[in-house]
Amino acid sequence: MSPFPVALAATLHDPTAALYREVVWALPRLRALYGGGIVVTASPPTSPRLVALLRAEGVFGGTPRTNTRGPLYRMAIRGAVATGAPVVHYLDFDRALHWMHVAPRELAAVLRLAHRYPAVIVGRTEQAHASHHRPLWATEGIANCLMADALGVRGRLDLLVPSMLLASPIARALVTASRARDAEVYGEWAALVPALAPVLAYVECRGLDWETPDRFRHAVRRIGLAAWRRQQETAAEWTLRIALADTIITSFTRQHARRPARPRLVRVPRRGA
Repeated sequence: MSPFPVALAATLHDPTAALYREVVWALPRLRALYGGGIVVTASPPTSPRLVALLRAEGVFGGTPRTNTRGPLYRMAIRGAVATGAPVVHYLDFDRALHWMHVAPRELAAVLRLAHRYPAVIVGRTEQAHASHHRPLWATEGIANCLMADALGVRGRLDLLVPSMLLASPIARALVTASRARDAEVYGEWAALVPALAPVLAYVECRGLDWETPDRFRHAVRRIGLAAWRRQQETAAEWTLRIALADTIITSFTRQHARRPARPRLVRVPRRGA
């Protein structure tokens, strides 16, 4: 695969260095795709051992002072814009590692879309979304439907990976406009990107299935993925996910009221599947 003129803006939260071996394996392969460079920002609790690895590999983009999503995500995008690459791909780093394992050709095919569209929202296929535990899948599904309706989009629209390919000026405008501190960033960005890019391409990918089990390979192998997934479906997790969906919708509604958007959505067939 030839590298693309795209910079990866990725974020990582891994206090136990559970993904250390994954990072060692995946970084050379990711470099072969992202010709614009790789910038990974790490949350304050992320393992110093893992941060040292990112530094040694020349991809560490810094750590914000607070353990909140907004500053962490914006720092990653600013770092990717600073590479001078014409396109920035925002994606959680654990998702990037997982995608390289399960569907590398699909990831490469998605990056090719940067040549055709200034803004691409990358969502999950229905099957990939349903691979997550039910509290996440059910509450995100409702949030996605409500946001799609507000944007005037008919049909399925998954805004909550989040994964997006943005031309550098749009990426710069996004972090300039963004003010969200923590989980409200998901709703804020879901409203801001359509306001900044009135024509949006949208593609769904199977490689964005549930990445969290990668951190718990021994437990998953011991009892099986289905049983391990059921263990995550607790009352506390349902409460957390319901509250998170409410935060997302509230943030989206507030931002959408400030910057109303009715984007023209171009649905792109699945790539490299």
